[in-house]
Amino acid sequence: MIRQGKMLAVAVAFVAAAAFGAKAADAPKLPDGALLTAGTLNLAADFAAAPNQFIKTDGTQDGLDVDLCGAVAGKLGLKLAWTNLAFPGLVPGLQAKRFDGLCTAIFINPDRLKIMNMVPYVQWGEGLLVAKNSTIGADCKYTRGEDASYDDCFDELSGKTVAVATGGTTNTHLQAESDRLVAAGKAPITLLVSGQADATYLNNPQGVFYINNTSSDYKMAFVGYGSNQLALATLKDNTALADALVWSLEQLKADGSYQKILAKWGVAEVPSFAYAK
Repeated sequence: MIRQGKMLAVAVAFVAAAAFGAKAADAPKLPDGALLTAGTLNLAADFAAAPNQFIKTDGTQDGLDVDLCGAVAGKLGLKLAWTNLAFPGLVPGLQAKRFDGLCTAIFINPDRLKIMNMVPYVQWGEGLLVAKNSTIGADCKYTRGEDASYDDCFDELSGKTVAVATGGTTNTHLQAESDRLVAAGKAPITLLVSGQADATYLNNPQGVFYINNTSSDYKMAFVGYGSNQLALATLKDNTALADALVWSLEQLKADGSYQKILAKWGVAEVPSFAYAK
């Protein structure tokens, strides 16, 4: 019985190893130059953007992208190394080849598509965070997916000071709404990077995460404006790595890992991981 037990253990180990080998062989082989360091996927993110990625009080990294891009690297058999960089420096850093790609809260837009392959992987919208006793947004009526229905929401911000991150889509959208107000003869929205403000305009999962994990003194006046897809990004000429990221995401979706990670962080799936080439 002991001998049979040992033989069974050896057989199980052999089958497991064979299965692992077959799975690894299916992973795309990256050509020379696709990675800055062989065997390592170097990604950059702004770790001040919870819930996508953030630093916990104990100094460890956490968030949607930490989980998801860790799983992506694992499917490719690569180690994952992070560069923590403020958002405005991410695209210039990629262009300077400081890292292989971006795994952060970056939306797809035409200007970015000119210089990067952008692989869609999750989607969310934008919203307004206000104090719980604020009347801003009290009469705001809107329909998710219909951006024009948010006009009354933004009209309430005329003459108000609103904090917003610099260099991102939220900044662009809020400035456009301010310009619309000015064109209609109304006072503009004052966009503020830091300091005292009447409200904060941000990606709505970030606002909800802040309320749930930091302070119950705030609420979301509205959510879901400008629903857009976030992307994993590589340089335009690095299609080999972009294709490998697509392959990995497809594997994660097939085994259910993708859905579990998104459910954990409260973000929505994308219908396809295909990117513009």
